[in-house]
Amino acid sequence: MNGNQPIAMGRLTRRGLLSVPFALAVASGARPVTAQAQTVVSADTETFLDSIGVCSHFARTKGVYPEYFDRILPEMEALGIRHLRDEGIITAKDNRDSAVFQRLRRIVAAGMRLTIICYDDLNPYFATPLDKIADFYDWCDGGIDLFEGSNEPVLIKDPQNAPRISAQHQFALHQTIRSQPRLNAVGIVAPSYIQGNVPLAQSLGEVCDYGNIHAYVGMENPETTGPEELSKFVAASAHVVTGRPVLATEIGYHTALKTKTFHLPVTEGIKARYMPRTLLWSFITGIRRTYIYEMVSSFALDETNPESSFGLLRHDLSRTPAYDAVRGLLSLCTARQETAPAERRLDFLENASDCVSLRLTRPDGALLVPVWLAIRAWRWPAQIENPPAERPMAFTVAGSHSEVIAHRFLDDGSVSRQRLSQEGGQYQLSASDQLTVLEVF
Repeated sequence: MNGNQPIAMGRLTRRGLLSVPFALAVASGARPVTAQAQTVVSADTETFLDSIGVCSHFARTKGVYPEYFDRILPEMEALGIRHLRDEGIITAKDNRDSAVFQRLRRIVAAGMRLTIICYDDLNPYFATPLDKIADFYDWCDGGIDLFEGSNEPVLIKDPQNAPRISAQHQFALHQTIRSQPRLNAVGIVAPSYIQGNVPLAQSLGEVCDYGNIHAYVGMENPETTGPEELSKFVAASAHVVTGRPVLATEIGYHTALKTKTFHLPVTEGIKARYMPRTLLWSFITGIRRTYIYEMVSSFALDETNPESSFGLLRHDLSRTPAYDAVRGLLSLCTARQETAPAERRLDFLENASDCVSLRLTRPDGALLVPVWLAIRAWRWPAQIENPPAERPMAFTVAGSHSEVIAHRFLDDGSVSRQRLSQEGGQYQLSASDQLTVLEVF
C-alpha cells in the first residue's frame, strides 16, 4: 500500500460520497426536513463515552500519522477519546519491535482501545494476512477490542464474484479469530459496504457481532430526515447483519469549500456546531459506537480536496474548532463536582418541535442534559452560515440540587458557562442549534 495515498474506489476516495441525485437535489434547493421532537433517552456518561471513537492511520509507514506520532498522541489524550480505529497493515517483515507496533502499544498504554480493519483481496492496495491476526493482537499487548471486515469493499465492479469473495473473507476472519482462545473476547465487525455495494452484500450475521455503516450526511445537519438520514443507513444494511448492534465506523464533515465532488462541505464553524450533535444523535439513535473520521487531516492540498479537511486536527496539527467542541463535550462527561448522590430529574415544560434532549448521569451524581434544536445551520450553494437559532424553553428540576449550569457550545469551539437561577419553581433557557449541556448538581 502507498502510505501517502487514500484507499480508493475507482475515482472515488474511501469516504462514502453522497449519492449524485441527492447532492443535486440539495444543491438545487430540494431540502430534506429536519428531525422532530424525540423520545427522551436516559443513560450514564460512561456508556456515552464508550460510544465514541476516532479514525486514524498510524499503521501506515508514511504520512502525517506515523511521521508526527509524538505530537498527535498527546492531542488524542487531551481529546479524551477512548477508542481508535486503524488499519490491519502487517507484513512478513514485521515483528513486535516494528515501528507500527511500538506506536500502537503506546496508544494502548495511554488507555485507548483499538478497532482494526482487516482488508480483503478486493482491496487494490493491501490484504491483511489472516495468519498474522494473532500476532497483530499480541504485538498490540491485547489492546484490540474489535477486528473489522474490509473497508468499503467494491462489489459493483464484479457483481457475480465480488460479493462471494467478500463474504468468504469475513467467514475466514471469523474462523481465524474464534479458533484462537485468547481472541474469543474480541468482537467481529462486518465490512463497511457503501452505496450501490450494500444491496449486493451477502448475509453475514453468523460471522459478525456488529453491523457496520459509513454514515456521511455531507452538508446536512446530523438529524436530517432526508435521503441521508442515519436510520436509513442502518435500514439499508440490515440484511447484512440482521438483529445485531450497529457501529458507524466512519462519520464526519469536511470543509473543502471549493470541492468539485458531490460530497458537499461545511465551514469550520458549522462543523464545530454539528460534530457534538452528531455524537449525541448517533447515541440517541442506537448506534453502539460512532467513529469520527478522522483525527488528523491526511493531506494538505487545496480547498477542492475533501481529504485535506476531515480531521479534528488540521494537517499542520493545529486544532480545529470541531476538536475543541468534541473535547468540551467529553470533558463535561468526565468532570467531577462536590455533590451528594441524589435522584435528579429535569423536565422541559413543552415538547418543542425540532428540540432534542438526552439525560446522562455522571458517576459523581450530577445530571447532564444535552439539548439542542435539530435544524440546518448551513445554506449551499450560497455558502451562508445561519446564525444560531434561539428558542425560549422552561424546565423544572426535581430532586436535591444546588446548581444548574448551562454550557453553550459556540462555533469557534469554545464553551460558555452560565449559572441559571430558579424563578417561580422554573428555570428559563434559550435553546439553540448550538448545543447546550445543562449540568445539575
